[in-house]
Amino acid sequence: MKSIDKVILGGVVVASTIGINYNIASADIVSQEIYTTTNRLNMRKGPSTDYTLVGTLDKGVKVKAIEKSSDGKWVKINYNSQNVWVNFAYLQKDKSSNNDIKLDSQYETTANVNMRKGPSTDYTKIIIVPAQTKITPIKSSSDGKWVQINYKNVTGWISAQYIKTVSTTPTPTQPNKVEVGKKYKTTEYVRARKGPGTSYDVATVLAKGTQVVPVEILKSGYWAMFKYNNQYMYVCTDYLEADNQSATPTEPEKPINGKDYYTTANLNIRDGASTTSSKIGKIPNGTKVSVVDFNSNKTWAKVVYNNKTGWVSAQYLSTKSQEPEQKEDTYWTGTTTQNLNMRKGPSTDYSIIITIPKNSDVKIYETKSGWAKIKYKSYEGYCSALFIK
Repeated sequence: MKSIDKVILGGVVVASTIGINYNIASADIVSQEIYTTTNRLNMRKGPSTDYTLVGTLDKGVKVKAIEKSSDGKWVKINYNSQNVWVNFAYLQKDKSSNNDIKLDSQYETTANVNMRKGPSTDYTKIIIVPAQTKITPIKSSSDGKWVQINYKNVTGWISAQYIKTVSTTPTPTQPNKVEVGKKYKTTEYVRARKGPGTSYDVATVLAKGTQVVPVEILKSGYWAMFKYNNQYMYVCTDYLEADNQSATPTEPEKPINGKDYYTTANLNIRDGASTTSSKIGKIPNGTKVSVVDFNSNKTWAKVVYNNKTGWVSAQYLSTKSQEPEQKEDTYWTGTTTQNLNMRKGPSTDYSIIITIPKNSDVKIYETKSGWAKIKYKSYEGYCSALFIK
């Protein structure tokens, strides 16, 4: 009897092993479908409870299926860069996956956005992801309002309302026809630049539907100059469409000889009307200058400043004094994660104003290139954004 028992037991072991291998070898391919977990769900190394537990998924997490076991009870998914198996009974096909966030597709942030530890404003802030950052969602929340991303080796959640798909539309062979003096509106979020080309710095990002009134069209027809927030800048005409709901406006003013103007930015003064001309000084933002002449197309103005006569870019001149804009309603708060130096500018080359103690609350007005413009008590300056959560 003992010998017979051993034979039967051995047969059971062999059959079990064959069964497990059969499930894996005969797995049906699932066409990259998106599912949502209906409960907390164990992840395992193989399609059976006999396999090692490697972690759990929260309820409401979206996952992409790779394979399905032959018995239809288990599905292979890729989670945190590893392939794992989950019980199919706790998954339901995500009905919104075809028109919501597409995992593994590239998106771009449309504003400075807080990254949080979970998919809700109730979770702690981790870091700020700057506007125009390219991101690839790892997963999205069950309601589609939050996406999990990895930014600078930090993984967290950001609000889906502040991301947009990266446009892959090729440049058309013929430019969009745009006329001077007529009202247009932007067809999507678009970068306005300081000059007529993508090689120029970004002046601002215009929201979809922003009104634009061209004052000059470049000969190529692809770029239009317009005035926005008292500054002249350029936008690609491909992103403009006629705003037929408004009457034709009067053309924005251009500088006039013999009149006082105010600079709208820190401005180089040069010995000629060109960016290749030598710099002879700098004029601070908001400074009153007297214009004595212009070049032929009025893109450069000859001014007198501190007993110096030179040329400045006319797009940065305004007839109105630019008082510093108070943006008390646009800041967000953060907390320092260590003793942190506040500096006069966004670089370690600037002098230290004060050292802010660890765990101090600060007001954050903007972040750029890893530096945050902040206010602490009555002090205002810059500090590294990496050490603010």
